[in-house]
Amino acid sequence: MDNMEVADDYQEVKDQVAILNARGEAVTEDQVVERTLRRGLEQIMEYRMDNTYYSVKWNDQKELDIYDMYSDLVGTIKPKGENFVDDFKKNDQGVWDYFNDELKTLITR
Repeated sequence: MDNMEVADDYQEVKDQVAILNARGEAVTEDQVVERTLRRGLEQIMEYRMDNTYYSVKWNDQKELDIYDMYSDLVGTIKPKGENFVDDFKKNDQGVWDYFNDELKTLITR
C-alpha cells in the first residue's frame, strides 16, 4: 500500500482502494485515509520547511503526533470532528488547510 501516491482527495482514496483490492491487497477506505493523512502531513512539513527531520505517528486516540529529530513529541494534531477519517470524507481539502494552520502553531522555524 505504501507504494501509492498520497491521495489529494477522497475520490483518489476510493480509486486507490479499488486498485489495491484488484491487486489482491485487502485494504479498507479507512486504512487508506489514515495512511494518506499521515503521509500527507509529513509532505506538508517537508514542503513548508525545505525538508524536515520531523516524523508523524498515529497515537492510541487516533490523533497525529509530531516528533522532532530527537524523537521528542513536539505536538499533537487532533481532529476537528469525531475523527480524522470522517473529517476527510466530509471535507478533504479542509483537512489539508487545517493541517497547515495547526503546523503554524506547532512548528516555528
